[in-house]
Amino acid sequence: MLPIQFALELETIIAGQLAKLIETTPAETAPVLTLLHQSQTEFTKLLTRAQTVDVDSAVYPPVTEAQLLGLDTSWQQINQKLKAGDLSLDGLTAYWSLYTAVDKTAQFYQQAAANSAHPQTQLFFSSLSHVKKILRRRFDGIIHIYYNHLWGELGFAPFILGKD
Repeated sequence: MLPIQFALELETIIAGQLAKLIETTPAETAPVLTLLHQSQTEFTKLLTRAQTVDVDSAVYPPVTEAQLLGLDTSWQQINQKLKAGDLSLDGLTAYWSLYTAVDKTAQFYQQAAANSAHPQTQLFFSSLSHVKKILRRRFDGIIHIYYNHLWGELGFAPFILGKD
């Protein structure tokens, strides 16, 4: 299996799991999950286009952060709403598996770049890894909003921070 085919299958599976999660989690998670689902959709579209590229005669489609992740302002607005809202443990636990999926896809893209012989393919996968790492950091910020909220409720840190 080629790395691009593997990546496309991986992103498609994550998008499917995300769609199911949107239907079953508390309403407070909907804005974040919707942004993540849009991001997954953009990743699958990009990879679908990329799998038809012959690297010896053509270039991969451009990897742009704004296209794949959405606007920074959207993420900032969600952060502000979450900080002002009443957050649940259900919301936090819904995010854990998604955070892991984002982290693992970033690792895969990094490995694909390192194991590619073609410089253009290395750059393509390296760029995808970079964007996934940005997504992971944004998602990490959202999870920390939940941690801080629960810390305030309990009076102590519910989990060891930094051990994610």
